[in-house]
Amino acid sequence: MNKKTINEALEFYNIDKKYKEACYQCIEDINNNLDTSKLLEKIITKLFEKDFITLKELWKFKNMNDLFGKNINPFITNLIILLGHNFHRINMNKFKFDNEQISIHKKRVKECFESDLENRGYNAIRLSQMLWAIYFIRGRIIEIGNLQFEYESDDIIKIHIPKNTDFDISKSKDSIKQSKEIIKNTFRINNFKYLCDSWLLSNQIYEIIDKNANISQFHDLFKVRDGEDCEKDILNFVYGLEKCEDYSLLETGTTLQNQIKNYLQSGKKIYLGLGVLK
Repeated sequence: MNKKTINEALEFYNIDKKYKEACYQCIEDINNNLDTSKLLEKIITKLFEKDFITLKELWKFKNMNDLFGKNINPFITNLIILLGHNFHRINMNKFKFDNEQISIHKKRVKECFESDLENRGYNAIRLSQMLWAIYFIRGRIIEIGNLQFEYESDDIIKIHIPKNTDFDISKSKDSIKQSKEIIKNTFRINNFKYLCDSWLLSNQIYEIIDKNANISQFHDLFKVRDGEDCEKDILNFVYGLEKCEDYSLLETGTTLQNQIKNYLQSGKKIYLGLGVLK
């Protein structure tokens, strides 16, 4: 781990060079602590080389302090993304990604690296952003049209809706239709079903919005049951917040924001929608 590796990774993902000094300082801090350095090596192996199930286990941690202990340089989450760029090259070649898919992957990792820094003003990205970037680095996700498709297992493909996507129902249907052959060829699987676990599939949201809305029509494509409470996702994706102690303070710049705010203020819960494509 050195400056040359970091410079190559920043170039690979076209990430603003203004972050390189923060990366250099993070490297120095890690190299000056033998225990942290050894732990990072183990985590890098788990993230990029071990069976994917070991990566999923990291979602249970709330932040990097849970992994490394206190006083860790917070920029380590960003640094870990950059340390995966050569693994990303290997995986994109392994799955025979075309130039369009390669471009998409680089764009999504760049977004993960920069999103919390640029949009939320954090001093480093959240653990969740780091892990999401690694899903791309590991080649687990392909993006077709306005939807993303994650290889979960040989018989399950999970559908994700990228933030700020053009969530037009006709485009979503086209993406699903186009994805079938591409998924077969990319992941070498044949008999699989599509699942989607999302706040966008929430049965409670479906109840309060226009049935002609794109979200409603997308919901209609699935057989949906309630999952866990998804207030955290709602606050994150709809309002750009980590938490909210007073729902009356939620912004109402869109119809959806206003409808959800009123629903939450009434004391009702919103649950994740667990959907199986019909």
